[in-house]
Order: sequence, then structure tokens, then C-alpha cells
Amino acid sequence: MNVAHDIYSETNPAFCALVLVSFTTAFLSINPKGPEVPAVYLALPIALAGDLGRCFDGTNKNTGLQEWLNRRPEVQIGLSNLVNSSMDIVTEAIRFGCFSRILVVSPAARLELGSQKVKKGAITALSEGPAQSIKRAERLGFWFASAGSTRTIFDMMGLTV
Repeated sequence: MNVAHDIYSETNPAFCALVLVSFTTAFLSINPKGPEVPAVYLALPIALAGDLGRCFDGTNKNTGLQEWLNRRPEVQIGLSNLVNSSMDIVTEAIRFGCFSRILVVSPAARLELGSQKVKKGAITALSEGPAQSIKRAERLGFWFASAGSTRTIFDMMGLTV
């Protein structure tokens, strides 16, 4: 039996905005300033990349970005291509999140939660693959907030801004 994988459904702006809400919520729990927009362009593609899913095994919100990268250096292989190829997806997710008022981009170019709240049922109804993307985004939110500045995050990941 062949199982079809629906890439479109996992990269549509509504789902990606939901992933960004999870990332932002976790980030805000550590750093109330919120994530800078460039960090989102790194977090969303990593959270969505199914082939990186196993790299999150054995981690939790306290693992930390540097520890994770030390354990799983393969995350950095092809990372710049992943980020560059997903820029339109991330941009559309931010736009959708802002238009639907679940996200706001502050004057300081940081992501904040908007006035509309995501219903918990929307997340619990997800199948395993998309639900794992949400969990990975949350973990990245904790790790990015604890890591420090966006420049530090990019440096740790071997990328330049």
C-alpha cells in the first residue's frame, strides 16, 4: 500500500501560520520581546522538514539549541538551501497570520500573538505528521529564546544574516 504525502497541505499558509503561533508562544514564554522576523525564516522550515524529525528525538524544551546542534550536526547540512527555498512559504505564513489576526509583526520587526486565538481543537485534530511539526516549532521557540539574539542563533546554525 502506498501512502501519499500531501506536501501542499503542510505548506499552506494557514497551517504554517499555526506552526508560527506555536513557535511564537514558546518563544514568548522565555523572552517577552518575541522572536525577530529573521529567526522565523529559520524556525519554520526546520519545524516543517520531515527528514529532520528524527533529529528531535531525545530532546525537550530544556535541551537547548547548542546542545541539540552538538548532538545532531547533520541538521546544518543543506540548511541554507532549505531556508532559501522556503522563503515564500514563510512570508505567506506571516501574511496569513497577520491577516487573520493570530499574529502581529511589531514595529521592532518581532512576531507577537494577535488578538485572535487559535482553538485548541485545531491542534488536537491534526494527524501525526503535522502535529510533530507543531511540537518541533515549540521546541525551537524555547531554544531560540534561550539562545539569545537572532545573530547568535544564525551563527550557531552556521548561517549568516
